Amino acid sequence: MSRVISLARASSLARPSLARLGRGTTTARRARASASASDADAFVERLAAHQREAATLSLADESRVIVDGSSVGTLSTIGNADAGALAGFPCGGVVAYASDAVDGLPIFALSSLSRHARDVAADGRATLTVTRDGFEDVGDGRVSLSGFVVAVEPSTVRETYLKKHPGAYWVDFGDFTWYKMTELLACRIVGGFARAGSVSASEYAATKSDPVAAFSAPVCSHMNADHGDALRAMAKHYAGVDADEVVMRSIDALGMNCRMIKDGEKYGLRLPFETPAVGRKEVKEQIVLMTKAAAAAASESS
Repeated sequence: MSRVISLARASSLARPSLARLGRGTTTARRARASASASDADAFVERLAAHQREAATLSLADESRVIVDGSSVGTLSTIGNADAGALAGFPCGGVVAYASDAVDGLPIFALSSLSRHARDVAADGRATLTVTRDGFEDVGDGRVSLSGFVVAVEPSTVRETYLKKHPGAYWVDFGDFTWYKMTELLACRIVGGFARAGSVSASEYAATKSDPVAAFSAPVCSHMNADHGDALRAMAKHYAGVDADEVVMRSIDALGMNCRMIKDGEKYGLRLPFETPAVGRKEVKEQIVLMTKAAAAAASESS
C-alpha cells in the first residue's frame, strides 16, 4: 500500500500543475502574438519605405489616366429653379462619358428628359467624379473634375464618344444633345492611401494620354492568370516584402500598380519599370526583364 502511495506522490510531483501549464501556455501565446505583431510592423515599414521611393506618375498625369481609363462617373449639377426642393442643391447621378483625346475633358450625350440636361441649361457648373477602372475600395484612385458643361456640335465629339461606347445607338435619337466640359476650373485626386491633392486646370491641360495605360486589362489578366509566382518574386526582390498573393491591377508608362495580400490584409504596391515604357512592346520587355532579375535574386539567396 505504501508503495502505491509513494508512486502516486512521485508521479504527481513529476507532473506540472494545471495552473503552471496554463501560465506556460499563456506566456507562449503572448510571445507568439508579440512576434507576429513585430513581423507585421516590419512588413509595413519595409513596404512604406519602398512606396515612398517608388517612381509614380505626377498627380496630374495620374488624374488623366483615371479619367481616360473609365467610361462611367457621377455627374453633379446644380438643381435648376424648377427642381423643387432640389433647386440650388448639388444633384448627382451616374452617367456615361468619354474623355476627349486631346484635352482629357469629359463628353456626354444627355437626353432632354434628364435632370442634368435641364440643370446645365440653366447653370453650367458641374463636377464629374470618376473612379479608377476596377475600383474596389477607398484604397483605389478617384478623380473629380469641376468646370462648366455646355452643349456642343455633334461633329466635334460624336466619334470620340462612340469609340468609347460603340453600342450607344440612342445618341442619335432626337431628344439627345451633345455636351462637353469645355472649361476646367479644378481637379482633385485621391490616388490611394496617403496620396491625394489638387491639380490646377493648367496642369491637367498639359497632360497627354498615357501611352500604355490602355493595355492594362489584357496585360494584367495575362500576368495574374499565368505569372502569379513571378509577381510575388518581384515584390520580394524590388520591395523586400514576402506576400501571400500579388495581383497586378493596372499599368502606366512608369510601372505597375499591384495589390498584395499578407495574412488576410490588403496593401497597395507600386513596382516601377526599370525604364519607362512607350508602347506595349516595351511593357513586355520591362516585365520580362524584371521577372528575370527577381528569379536570379531568388536563386542566389536559396
